[in-house]
Amino acid sequence: MTGFTVIIPNYNHGAFLKERIESVLAQTYQHFELILLDDASTDQSLSIIEQYKDHPKVKAIVVNEQNSGSSFQQWKKGWEMASFDWIWIAESDDTAAPNFLEA
Repeated sequence: MTGFTVIIPNYNHGAFLKERIESVLAQTYQHFELILLDDASTDQSLSIIEQYKDHPKVKAIVVNEQNSGSSFQQWKKGWEMASFDWIWIAESDDTAAPNFLEA
């Protein structure tokens, strides 16, 4: 069975973040882990991310104290934490159809 690591790198996308996370968690294909990354957001992102700290699909939550200035740095950090070979970088201001991973 193929597994996926889903990485959500976030910076100040609190307005979209809950919908994005929920669209990942609602996938019909459930063999995945989720890594939530925040690049020192100044909006309500951290309070949203905190709601998922005990979710069984969430492998890790990493919050930068200082903004890295690079989404690629965030991607790399998530990639290094991944347990699976298949990686989906799920940008924080987007959403996904429920069968995205399955398809």
